[in-house]
Amino acid sequence: MLKPALVIVDLQKDFLPGGALGVPEGDQVVPKIETMLNLEKFPWSAVVITQDWHPKDHCSFASRHNAEPFTEIEFEHPCGEKNSKTGEVKKHPQTVWPDHCIQETPGADIEPRILDKFGNSVAKIVPTAVVRKGYLKDREYYSCFSDCWKVHHTEIEDFLMEQNVTDVVFVGLAYDFCVLHSACDASNSGFNTYVVKDCCKSVFADRAEETERAYKASN
Repeated sequence: MLKPALVIVDLQKDFLPGGALGVPEGDQVVPKIETMLNLEKFPWSAVVITQDWHPKDHCSFASRHNAEPFTEIEFEHPCGEKNSKTGEVKKHPQTVWPDHCIQETPGADIEPRILDKFGNSVAKIVPTAVVRKGYLKDREYYSCFSDCWKVHHTEIEDFLMEQNVTDVVFVGLAYDFCVLHSACDASNSGFNTYVVKDCCKSVFADRAEETERAYKASN
């Protein structure tokens, strides 16, 4: 039996135009996603909202490294895990960002219209969850399933499995980062996975070909 879930990724004030890390044209997806919360038209078995939820000293902030936002620097494995061949601590290049979605600040808030419909309508009919990510300061999270090192896992997979979800549909921000990594992890976890591109926007729209290759590589 088909049991689809909708996952709304990081539709937060700081990721909307005018926010600390505003995604270009990100506000254009809000009414489309609001429509997808109409359960008469879209009979979801469960609905999840994800929320970037960073401490003020999170490692992904450029301000913590005296670096320019949107540049790449090397991060070490947060648990000190070593490469079995070289014996050196594993490292991985990652983008650093403007300070954003800091816990208990307005920028971390979910877009009001979406939150209102989610809490006052959807949650009264189907199971819902708000899944926070990025609250451990020593590691980056793009996926709503786990950190970038696949060490710490959020509760989303357990929630989806408890609801016997078979298919997961992703919308939100940003198409080339958190939506991408979340969709890849959902697919790898065995869910039939879909991304509604018309309900997403990218941080780097000029890298569209690279983004599409990443999606195709994960089927």
